[in-house]
Amino acid sequence: MKPYNTKCRPIEHMDDKTLIKQIKKGNTHAFEFLVRKYQRLVFHMLYKMGFTQEVVEDLAQEVFIKLYEKIDSFRNESKISTWVASITWRHGIDYKRKKRPMVSPSEDLSSYENLTPSNEEILANLYKEEKQQMVQDAIKKLPYDSQCLINLFYNEEFSYEEISEITKKPLGSVKSMLNRARTRIKEIVSKKYRKELKEEQV
Repeated sequence: MKPYNTKCRPIEHMDDKTLIKQIKKGNTHAFEFLVRKYQRLVFHMLYKMGFTQEVVEDLAQEVFIKLYEKIDSFRNESKISTWVASITWRHGIDYKRKKRPMVSPSEDLSSYENLTPSNEEILANLYKEEKQQMVQDAIKKLPYDSQCLINLFYNEEFSYEEISEITKKPLGSVKSMLNRARTRIKEIVSKKYRKELKEEQV
């Protein structure tokens, strides 16, 4: 392994492309920086996938080992964050499949291709309002895959295309699942809100 050249640009100032090149050359400092840079993303995704802290810590370590092992396969065709999230997603899903069946069976969602903007706007507004806990409770009632997609889109702020790349699901299916999830959340929250409003009026 070549020694790290301290005359090079500081690692924290490198762009992602240069960072990956340094890691491929055997620069361990560059990989340590990559770990620090993306550990929040990895930990947050794993927590949102429903794992305990102990499992999250174990899985996160395994994810970064996989990243190091697969670094030569990264071709700069996508963002590092998307690549990291993709490996995290697959590792988390593989772990769940080994431990227990998925929460819900896979569905054919090809018939739900159109997004309803009003639903997306409603969900975005709900996240900002006092009923945020209602939204979180409603999300927990969704199928597991839908919960994960909601997290990737709203919390991690990945685009539809990036989520499709991360999950290896067709773009149309990602849009359809998110649309169905938004609609279902709206229904659950609206029903609970009407119930609470009715109780307050009694």
